[in-house]
Amino acid sequence: AAASLGLALKQIDPERPRVALVTGLTEDARRILTDGDIWELVEVPAWPMGQIGGLKPSFVYERKAALWDLTSYKRVLFIDSDAFVVPDKSGQRLKRLETMWQLEALGKWHPYLWRNDYQQAREDYSKYPCVKSSHILLEPNSDVSARYRAVLRDPPNSQFTACAGEDEKLLSYLFPHDSALQKKLWRLFKYEGFREECKIVLGEEPAVDEIHLYSNQYTSNQPFWGGDCTSCILSGKACKYPNSLTQPCQKKIVELWWERIMQLPSSTANMCMHHLGANLNNVDEACYNK
Repeated sequence: AAASLGLALKQIDPERPRVALVTGLTEDARRILTDGDIWELVEVPAWPMGQIGGLKPSFVYERKAALWDLTSYKRVLFIDSDAFVVPDKSGQRLKRLETMWQLEALGKWHPYLWRNDYQQAREDYSKYPCVKSSHILLEPNSDVSARYRAVLRDPPNSQFTACAGEDEKLLSYLFPHDSALQKKLWRLFKYEGFREECKIVLGEEPAVDEIHLYSNQYTSNQPFWGGDCTSCILSGKACKYPNSLTQPCQKKIVELWWERIMQLPSSTANMCMHHLGANLNNVDEACYNK
């Protein structure tokens, strides 16, 4: 997914630097992310385990602190690695990204994030505007990353916000005066297989800029990219194995995914297929003839 995102951003805005924060990559993963100048990799030390309130210990809490360490850049637009940017046939994606880059810089303590509702941990606590952590437009600064980590080392109370998530809980506390990203700036569609209506992705120019792929969400044990039925979906044939991805829009997402993967350098595309366990050449075995 990260290779797909990097390639899409390279195709849309090739002159803008693309940086991936990584920790403990395997050699195969490193090759996948760097082949074809997709990403510049920035090594981040392994995140320590931490805990907030009643949540289970996790390394997740600190992982976004490193974004504010990228002080060689004036501004950074963070996008989750499981984002699939829709092909930019008309230049709309580039225009929308440029619009975000042109948002007024409000200072290191005022990043732009998408917001959820206000929440409070207990009645006597302040309410915080809960934020989403999938997209952040920020101004790197070591003061912010230091404060980020300091809050984790010494939380102000056992459960300082009731905001959902792990990154989101800390980001909501740390940036109570963030600026809200307007949803129309970058049109996001969350896709979880059969659970979601996905007709929005159909058409020559879909009314969506990004499909947020929940790669750990399965439909009848079938991943979003097709699983054992991939070759059948791509060839328009019925699959002999259980296949819940039968709607035209689901087929379109499978096609878009594999079109992007096959645009990677051939050795990288083959490694992706290997690690996914995908077989695009099993039509005779997996598909019915009619």
